[in-house]
Amino acid sequence: MSEAMATALRLKDFVTVWLVIGNALLAVWALILYWLKRSPSRLYFQALVFFQVLIAAQVVLGVFLFAGGLPPHSSHLFYGVLNAALAAGRVGWYTRLLSTGPQGMLWHGLLALLAIGLVARSLVTAAY
Repeated sequence: MSEAMATALRLKDFVTVWLVIGNALLAVWALILYWLKRSPSRLYFQALVFFQVLIAAQVVLGVFLFAGGLPPHSSHLFYGVLNAALAAGRVGWYTRLLSTGPQGMLWHGLLALLAIGLVARSLVTAAY
């Protein structure tokens, strides 16, 4: 395995850890806001977008690894697509969910927990 491929794998693992940690923090943050019946600050949205950008980085790294001759298991691709779709949905529906009141933050918390599950499952199915 080339040095570039090894570096990409290490970077992919690093990003995966931060996706789990970041989504856990977003889930707790959203659930606290739901419990307190408060609206999120702009910082919440910025953090949400940052962690969705990390999903895009995962996709780019996965394509690089695939192009380099390291094909993943087919179910890993499935969970990657689900992660990317969820990331787009979380950013795209942010305002719509907030307009529902405190329940919107509950949805954001649940979607963050779903993202953790998808990241963990894609990690388990990776053939790297």
